Amino acid sequence: MRWDDLKYLSAVADAGALAPAARALGVDASTVSRRIAALEEALGTELMARTPEGMVLTEAGRAAVEVARGIEVELTELAERIAGGHDAPTGRLRVSTTESFAAYVLQALAPLSARHPALQIEVVTMMAPADLRRRDADLAVRFYREDHDGLAMRRLGTLGSSLYAAPSYLARRCGTGLDLEGHDIVGFGGDLQQAPGPRWLAEHTRPDALRIRCSSPPSALQAAIAGLGVAILPCYLAAGQAVERLTEQVLAVSEAWAVFLPERQHEARIRTGITALVELFAAHRDRFVG
Repeated sequence: MRWDDLKYLSAVADAGALAPAARALGVDASTVSRRIAALEEALGTELMARTPEGMVLTEAGRAAVEVARGIEVELTELAERIAGGHDAPTGRLRVSTTESFAAYVLQALAPLSARHPALQIEVVTMMAPADLRRRDADLAVRFYREDHDGLAMRRLGTLGSSLYAAPSYLARRCGTGLDLEGHDIVGFGGDLQQAPGPRWLAEHTRPDALRIRCSSPPSALQAAIAGLGVAILPCYLAAGQAVERLTEQVLAVSEAWAVFLPERQHEARIRTGITALVELFAAHRDRFVG
């Protein structure tokens, strides 16, 4: 097996299709397809499956991509050590994300200040996506894929959602699991209605069951804690909170992406920020997946 074939698999996992992965690598799509086929033959298993939505990793493929990303992180760190600080990140790294995920982004980026004293970290939360071309941020963590704005994207991982409610609410209402008949529902308003979790909830509940609409997952969590009803929440957000999970099933999945300007991808501070986010998702994979 040629270990560098892993980078082709990782590129397709990041891009979601052969053509954009090939452009990112500077080769043609047939080369990417051939290298992945060679990797599958060497490992004796299918790593990617074609679906109407694009190329999807199999379980073996996800394991292989995790190895590939670990190698990439180690190679990046090796290159920085060999450079002896000549290409060390400096200046301000402004990273935008959602209110509910900001604590994790801070957790990922905080250690960079000690390792790179000349790097200034700033984390901003915004209701609307940061405009990277207007320099609202240098790097963004988003939970949807956008292929039409000319931005570069690096897939970080997945976030699972499930159903939660307060013990005080459940004591008043019978039934757990996926049967939401007779339950009060904590819903979402605005653009959040199009997110995977709220879409699942809308498909499985009656409109007249909705008791409150929230503008963000943290506010929906607080509504659930207050006993206002059942909410669908990211599993990482509900973990350790005063709510009970109604089912072990992960009912909706969102993808997390690091988003940046393609012309800035070789800047040391951008590379450093992306590496930190990749490491974050590797370290907390089980919590994020749900």
